[in-house]
Amino acid sequence: MLYFLLNAAFHVLHIAIILFVMTGWIFPSLRTAHLVLVLLTLGSWFVLGRWLGVGYCPVSDWHWKIKEKLAGGRPAGTYIHLLLQRLLQRPLNAASVDKMVVRSTLLLALLSAALNAWA
Repeated sequence: MLYFLLNAAFHVLHIAIILFVMTGWIFPSLRTAHLVLVLLTLGSWFVLGRWLGVGYCPVSDWHWKIKEKLAGGRPAGTYIHLLLQRLLQRPLNAASVDKMVVRSTLLLALLSAALNAWA
């Protein structure tokens, strides 16, 4: 039962992080927090990723460990890849999804940095 609750909590956490990365820059009072989260995300993917695999996300790592305990196995690809496939109810190319996510996140980081610089 605990792992089912943890799995649900990690879904909520993942979706909250994704939504904040996508929209946090809109609100002036949240722009600094948004920039910090985007930079931490990129740092995880590319700095920690040098040792743990490009695209490494500690939240996904913990979530996948919980899914393994639920006998669901470790999902292939990133959480966003898994989420989009479930929402669209069709298979998607993981590399294409990853490219879209990286490009979008880099664009959001630049936007957030510019907005923070002009504040």
